[in-house]
Amino acid sequence: MSMIQSKTTIKINLYNKLLGFLIKKGNKIQAKKIIDNAFLQVSKKTGHSLSFLLFKLFLKLNVFVESKTIRIKRSSYIVPFSINLNRRSYLIIKWFMKIILENKKKISIIDKIAEEIYLILKTPSSKVLKLRALNNTQALSNRSNIHFRW
Repeated sequence: MSMIQSKTTIKINLYNKLLGFLIKKGNKIQAKKIIDNAFLQVSKKTGHSLSFLLFKLFLKLNVFVESKTIRIKRSSYIVPFSINLNRRSYLIIKWFMKIILENKKKISIIDKIAEEIYLILKTPSSKVLKLRALNNTQALSNRSNIHFRW
């Protein structure tokens, strides 16, 4: 698969997963407007296209392992698992929407999404990047538990 094809696949995959998270009561048109307006705001600030912004978002938030809690004989262990592309994009959108929903500012959802995307792309102090770093540190600190995956 060439770089252009993979970039297009990532863009479509992330966009559709974000759309799926935003759909409430089957109102796909309203969710699409929210996403498009948020990315339009960020695009005006940065001067980049939607596909470039989605690709950069994926590269900034991409992880290769996920930490899961497994119970074995009355004990709980945190075990790192390697994950595929679909699971990676799901985790990116899940963390992103978790931070958006925790944001208690009195602004619209469009502004919250645009602000968080801009923070992810421009500053290292975004809350989503902190979640990603937490996941990576958990995976590294518990790598001795890999034998519990089987």
